[in-house]
Amino acid sequence: MRHYYCSTFSRDYVYKGLLLYYSMERWDKDFHYFIICMHDDVKNLLEKMDLTHATLITLKEIEEYDKELIKVKRTRSDKEYAWTSKASVCLYILSNYEEADHITWLDGDTLFCSDPDPIFDEWGNFSIMLTEERWRKPHRRMGITNGFYNTGFMGFKRDKAGIECLEWFRARLLEWCYDKWENGLWSDQVYVNDWLQRFQNIGVIKNMGVNVTPYIIGGCTVQKHNNEIFVNGEKLILYHYYGFKYFDGNEFDLCSYKMKFTDNVIKWLYLPYIKASNEVMRLIGKVCKGFYVPKSMNDYFMRNYFNLNLNEAYDKDTCHICTILSKDYLVKGLALYISLSKNTPKFHLWILCIDDMSFNFMKKINLENTTLLRLKNFEGRKLYKIRMERKTNEYCWTLKAPFIQFVLKNNYNLDSILYCDADLFFFKDVRGVYEEWGNSSIFISKLWMNSKSEKMFGSYSAGLIGFKRDKTAFKCICWWKIQCIKWCYNKIEEDRWSDQKYLDYWPKMFPNIKITENRGINPGPWNIKRLEVTENKKCVYCNNYELVVYHYSGFNIFNEWEYELCGRKQIPEKAVRLIYKRYVRQIKKVIEFVKVLDNEFYQNILKDTGSNKFINYFRIGRE
Repeated sequence: MRHYYCSTFSRDYVYKGLLLYYSMERWDKDFHYFIICMHDDVKNLLEKMDLTHATLITLKEIEEYDKELIKVKRTRSDKEYAWTSKASVCLYILSNYEEADHITWLDGDTLFCSDPDPIFDEWGNFSIMLTEERWRKPHRRMGITNGFYNTGFMGFKRDKAGIECLEWFRARLLEWCYDKWENGLWSDQVYVNDWLQRFQNIGVIKNMGVNVTPYIIGGCTVQKHNNEIFVNGEKLILYHYYGFKYFDGNEFDLCSYKMKFTDNVIKWLYLPYIKASNEVMRLIGKVCKGFYVPKSMNDYFMRNYFNLNLNEAYDKDTCHICTILSKDYLVKGLALYISLSKNTPKFHLWILCIDDMSFNFMKKINLENTTLLRLKNFEGRKLYKIRMERKTNEYCWTLKAPFIQFVLKNNYNLDSILYCDADLFFFKDVRGVYEEWGNSSIFISKLWMNSKSEKMFGSYSAGLIGFKRDKTAFKCICWWKIQCIKWCYNKIEEDRWSDQKYLDYWPKMFPNIKITENRGINPGPWNIKRLEVTENKKCVYCNNYELVVYHYSGFNIFNEWEYELCGRKQIPEKAVRLIYKRYVRQIKKVIEFVKVLDNEFYQNILKDTGSNKFINYFRIGRE
């Protein structure tokens, strides 16, 4: 029995549609695919390809058949118009192609993963075939607002019940079909909710492997046997990659909806899809050069970020570090990067820029071993609202946990990440921190302050924190994220201060935490007076611990000549000589580099010393 399928391809969906077609060629022994081309260049492209089992139909032909469509076209986006025309497309095919006694609508972002015969065996004598969204109990009410059935798969026979249903569906879609919630409707899906009562002879596929969505798979047991994937024990037949976004062949959004994927789902389902997408993109480029222009992910909001190269070229010896930059911290951030480059053979620095000035500058210099992200990549409505209410430093503190979660969530080969404030500077290889960290899930360092200060500001530093990619660390990140979204301010209130005081709860809440006793890891102006700073063979020591990384908190830059080493605490002369002078020299070099490359940016970061009195004023040349 021949199987008949149809889909509508917009320009953005062509590569996905080709993946679907090739999956049919692989798994379906006898099929024909009707492809509705939304745009002329889509048809022109596909005509140049050897799609022997496909018929290309322009949307204009559908509009000629159903003249009511064109009347609503201007009121709908491409996506909405594809939904609106769905029933008209099915009716057109059943009316004009006598051999097609049935038609199966498939969204263009579906893919066959095995032989589809079980679908049609279960369809049997039913006139209409549907698949459920399979809402889990806590989300069951979403069926009312989003639909109980997923219209990415719909089957219709050319019989009385099938045609009657399609004609009713067509009339409703012409009346209203938008990507918004209004009057109890959303898209084309909610219309289907009452079909089992409204129409006769409707079947709902029970096979768990048909039209499996990102939501459905999140609640299932997924296994792999002999290169075949099973979902709750049933072979995966059709997967629906809704929300998948392709950018430049390396960076992807696995799903633009709020989803959680296991590492195996990413490796078994998404990684092959990503690689196949790249192959199809190369094929499209050969057939029609310039059809797709790579997009930068930096202009888009992403929920499930995935970096192909960093996962495929994984090196267990590479240390992954992340930091947050504003324009005021860019010079310090570059100094951090240089300190890593000088001391650590293999590292990768993830940089989140919270303003356009810092992002544009960092993009211009294109540093090696870095991934550049910007605020719009993961700032949803909630975070945007918080940004409007908090100061820049408070917002940067708020962003730490969401940023760390964003990077770690789907990049399965990143076994850990070390967050560093941008005003840290490494004197030695960062692997010294990792050696201290060991196999623990979480790494934190003590502040070593007096009891009064620790009561106000916390016992542990939020400027240097490490997380392994395991359940304990993810629980900790999620808890920290929730707390910081609720409250994160530069004031002491109800046993809270910034994002830092929350860390005091961690040792009691989460197991497997490493609290380092090493005084050479993350000392700062808050405790430098309590440490004995010495030098031996060009190595700096704090209480006989070799200095690995120092936190230059409160360091202020006025210009390439003038600095305040710390605006909060008096720095001992020995620390100035052994720890601060080296940093000042590096900062000066960075400023000179910035000045040559972008004088306008340089002018924006200058500060006037005015008539203020400084605790630790420092001028190069007048030491």
